[in-house]
Amino acid sequence: MPSISAAEIHQVLPDHQPVRHPHRERRDHNRRHSHSHRKSSSDRKPLLPRIIPDDDPILEFPSEKWIASMIGNTGLLYRFSNDLVYKSNVTSKEVDLMEAAGDLTMRPLSRIIWNVSSSSPFRAGTTKAVIMEAGKQFRGNRIPEQKRRQVVVEMFRILENLHGKGIVHGNVKESNFLWSKKDGRLKIVDFSSARFIEDSKEKWNSTNVTNAYLTPERMMAAAQKEDKVLPLALAPPSVFDDYYALAITLWGIYTGKPAGTKQFNQINIKRTDLAEVRDEMIRGWIKKVFKMAGCKFVSPPSDPQLRREFKEEEQQQQERGQRHSVRD
Repeated sequence: MPSISAAEIHQVLPDHQPVRHPHRERRDHNRRHSHSHRKSSSDRKPLLPRIIPDDDPILEFPSEKWIASMIGNTGLLYRFSNDLVYKSNVTSKEVDLMEAAGDLTMRPLSRIIWNVSSSSPFRAGTTKAVIMEAGKQFRGNRIPEQKRRQVVVEMFRILENLHGKGIVHGNVKESNFLWSKKDGRLKIVDFSSARFIEDSKEKWNSTNVTNAYLTPERMMAAAQKEDKVLPLALAPPSVFDDYYALAITLWGIYTGKPAGTKQFNQINIKRTDLAEVRDEMIRGWIKKVFKMAGCKFVSPPSDPQLRREFKEEEQQQQERGQRHSVRD
């Protein structure tokens, strides 16, 4: 499995501190002090309060309030209060992953479980929904350029720590990052496609993925499944898949454009697309990840500096190939 290092990113800000929402700067000395003696979520399994459907708060909403409180257009998220969100159609595994992620995500506060008859297709005691902390939308391209690298470092920190907790997210993209309303820090959300690394790969069967952020290998498998060549679902996401999706996410943040399907999940990637990232360091890291996925860059870039860089790289590749042919 390819490995990714964020050393290049961390060199930019060696004294990096977690990034906060620019409009929610606040002191948290007391909070840090109060949490210093607590065990991390990886050391213990939190026990969330449970609410059965008979007491399900969302069921008491009048129909017009359901629509008024809906967040987005999926019908899954509802604004329960100013600081809380109700998410429906979740699984026990998803909430387990949220708990294990700890302060890297919006904290789940209460599970809502099924309390149904034996004839129901739903199993009594399993999770139906969750009440969790609310967040504010993250829009990377609106962050001033001088602060953007700090946000990139924070995104790397979140992924590295998530993987360190033994979790692969599986659906990394800009819309799955939020600013916490509670402490103003950046968080990652939506664990419907996530999995524990130690779990058997056969246990993962999610379809909640975003095609535009898939590696070429996984995208090819998805296309084959659509053609009914493969009877199985996508392969489970890996740590590298998370970083590949992050590379595409960073491209979107630095260009202000959404990634299009078949733009970065194919073997051939347009050099002109890559050239749109003007930050040389970020562009270099994105390029490195794409190459590790087996991608090739096609068509000459319009930027003279990039043209020289790519030409030098091609010459180096040719020289390496000649040396290998001489040895053979």
